[in-house]
Amino acid sequence: MERQEAVYKINQVVDMAGDRKRYEQTVKAEVIERNDRYLRYTEQLDEYEIDVVVRVGSDYIKIQRRGIINMNFHFRQGETTDTFYESPAGKHHFRIMTTALDIEGSAIDIHYELYDLDGKLGNYHYKIRKVG
Repeated sequence: MERQEAVYKINQVVDMAGDRKRYEQTVKAEVIERNDRYLRYTEQLDEYEIDVVVRVGSDYIKIQRRGIINMNFHFRQGETTDTFYESPAGKHHFRIMTTALDIEGSAIDIHYELYDLDGKLGNYHYKIRKVG
């Protein structure tokens, strides 16, 4: 098992009913190589810190967040996965349809659609790339 630290830039684009928001953060991550690659880092959400673990497999990605928000998202291209998302607003059940998943050496690129019981909530683009 190999451990190292690296700096990653995280870009997120959220498009909900034509309302597009962009988020960007730079984080220092612990990178752990086992059978899969794991990135462990802390995201800042307003005044809150959220612990994040990204698990990168050969054809899937799992993102787990713990803190003011608790969630487990599972991405596999062309597949729909179920998840729960817990926040101060309550616990919600979502379905994630991964439309594109690109896992290359130092970058992760995910395009997905998010659904709840009422239908599609929006389109999302999540990118993590190593910058140092």
